[in-house]
Amino acid sequence: ENLKKIRQSLELSIAKMSKRLNMSASTLTSYERGDRMPSALFITRLYKVFNVNANWFVSGEGRMFNLEEKQDMKTEILAEVKQMFIDKGI
Repeated sequence: ENLKKIRQSLELSIAKMSKRLNMSASTLTSYERGDRMPSALFITRLYKVFNVNANWFVSGEGRMFNLEEKQDMKTEILAEVKQMFIDKGI
């Protein structure tokens, strides 16, 4: 159920989400339906690709996405780009 909520929140089809997660659409469908239990590797992919809060995915508690970490990543990337410009004299 939570996987479907994530997919719908991101406005992705099963085909598009499975492609971004580098897995088959049939496996993703089986996870959504509850026919198969997602592995720890799958949950890790959700975190890495979509910044999903693993605790929320498993328990339903907290926020769906790790917003704070996402902002930290943006800040870090911007700092790296800025430093690259400085190093290149731009």
